[in-house]
Amino acid sequence: MNIGLLGFGTIGSGAYDIINGELGHFPKDRARITKILDKDPSKHADSAQIVTDPDEIMNDDSIELVIGLLGGHDFEYKMIKRALESGKHVVTANKAVIGAHFEELTNLAEENGVMLRYEASVGGGIPIIKNMEEQLRLNTIDKVSGILNGTTNYILTKMTEEKTDFDDALKEAQAVGFAEADPSADIGGGDVSRKIAILSSLAYGANIEDEKIIKRGLDDVRSADILETLRMGYRVKHLGESVNKDGEVSAVVEPVLVKESHPMAGVKNEFNIISIEGDVIGELQFYGKGAGKEATANAIVEDVLDVLDAVDEGRLLKKPVLSGNVSLNGNDAFEGAYYLRINLGANKKHDLSDILEKVEDVVSLKHVNTQDNKVFIFTDKVKSTDFDKLAESFEVGPGEMFYARIVE
Repeated sequence: MNIGLLGFGTIGSGAYDIINGELGHFPKDRARITKILDKDPSKHADSAQIVTDPDEIMNDDSIELVIGLLGGHDFEYKMIKRALESGKHVVTANKAVIGAHFEELTNLAEENGVMLRYEASVGGGIPIIKNMEEQLRLNTIDKVSGILNGTTNYILTKMTEEKTDFDDALKEAQAVGFAEADPSADIGGGDVSRKIAILSSLAYGANIEDEKIIKRGLDDVRSADILETLRMGYRVKHLGESVNKDGEVSAVVEPVLVKESHPMAGVKNEFNIISIEGDVIGELQFYGKGAGKEATANAIVEDVLDVLDAVDEGRLLKKPVLSGNVSLNGNDAFEGAYYLRINLGANKKHDLSDILEKVEDVVSLKHVNTQDNKVFIFTDKVKSTDFDKLAESFEVGPGEMFYARIVE
């Protein structure tokens, strides 16, 4: 099978090294990349032609599979859609495209008798999509959660282990290549939201839209939060989570606290962990590198092999069944104890007594500590919707307040 590769950056070159090069044990007699789309015609590939016009790939009937690794949204969405409509199988790592057009593209693949595979769009090298599809043969999955972004987990690891502040940890993540020059999609929660949308759509058989998922980023976490929560036996993590209760789905991306004995507490740097809960199998956890050239390229080529096997056997890989009988209702299903830090004096409307009174009107206090003109509060359990409203009532500036749900 001839393959067209869209994009010859870090991940694209990694996939090329496996399929056309000497990395790994890819069966060279089964497929090869013949053309590579890249805006730089001076790039060199020993056994493939570099092209700058997508028509060179899309109009080439000898190319039966397209690997989409351009990044971004608009152009790659057009290319993936065009490839499927042209009767070409597609493998992609583009979470933005899959998260936004899951139902449309999976339906388009089925209508044209081709396959769409997107394992690398979630969890880097973790084979979560394939394993979830296997479990859905027997199980009803009602919960998906995980640490799904290597950049934010790297930042939190540095803040925890080296006691650095957020800005310094972010700069270090950028220096080693884990964070982009514009890290807003990572630290703002957009990247995790796209991934949890894809996993939730697959798990619950519905089109869960990324833009409707509640997102809270890490912009407000400070070293004071790391130190105080560590003192109380917790670690800060950035979690994507969704639950399905009788067709009502709640989904959220937010900072959380986990006990130091919790499995997520030991997940460090660029590693991810993903948990799914089925009615037969119970909880399953998948752990591995969530970022990096080799891990993501490995997931891409695994999808290519799945397509090759299916074609050889004269079958199509099963398309997700989207019933549509599911609605997304914010974060109504979540509750838990909470941690809250507010800088005293950040707003003269909220002195210490006022803060404690406002919190106690919503939830009982378990522990209060004041230090360095800050108040640190741990509460009893409360519905997430109620605590979010409480937090919104404090009129403070960026970084002057941070709160996180405690995950048992």
